[in-house]
Amino acid sequence: MLKIDTKIGIKFILILLLICTPLKAGEPLSKGDIKSIYAFNVLQFVDMLQTLEIANNDDYYEKNKILGKHPSEFQVVTYFIARGFAHYEATKIIPSKYRKFWHTYNIVYNYNVIRDNHELGIRIDF
Repeated sequence: MLKIDTKIGIKFILILLLICTPLKAGEPLSKGDIKSIYAFNVLQFVDMLQTLEIANNDDYYEKNKILGKHPSEFQVVTYFIARGFAHYEATKIIPSKYRKFWHTYNIVYNYNVIRDNHELGIRIDF
């Protein structure tokens, strides 16, 4: 039987409602927004590669409760693709005067996750 943590289930339902609810189109994305979205996705890609390393290595475990301690590669890739789309869509609905804070938070957060993983010894092999 599949066990789902209540907090995760509630977050999942809220995310689904956010995604499925029609929203009024926001202000157009600026060049800065687009550059920040690219930066976010580059960091996301590095984080995804680190998470794939965790998924394929019993010496480490994932701390993200959505993915679980040892997610499959499919779960990891699906999660990061969904997260990238969600970030893009959220950026479009955030008023432009708040987007700088949104981008800064997400870029710094992703950078810190990557740095922390690297300090733990998680490396990316090509």
